Amino acid sequence: MFGESLELGDARITYDSLSPLDLRQPVHAIVDDLGEDLLQITCANGDIVDVGWYPAWNEQGRLRVVAVRGQDWEAPVFSARPEKDPQALLQALRAALAALTQAG
Repeated sequence: MFGESLELGDARITYDSLSPLDLRQPVHAIVDDLGEDLLQITCANGDIVDVGWYPAWNEQGRLRVVAVRGQDWEAPVFSARPEKDPQALLQALRAALAALTQAG
């Protein structure tokens, strides 16, 4: 993802509209593609790492990365709002995956 590997272990990417985006572009250039559902990684046990843009399609929005155990979306085991930068996002994704591993 973004030219770097993302160690997924037993997880797999189940939805991805994020990879085609160039996050180095200004928000106004890609805002029409920045919805709440950008990326979802699902672990073999059903845990989920989810990436979205909140509020959706809004230039004032921010990325949000959450790690959810047991479908408990109200109490994620990890939550971050990284900058709109590929490296910051990858760092948050790695931390979210690690949180699920540690929480299990």
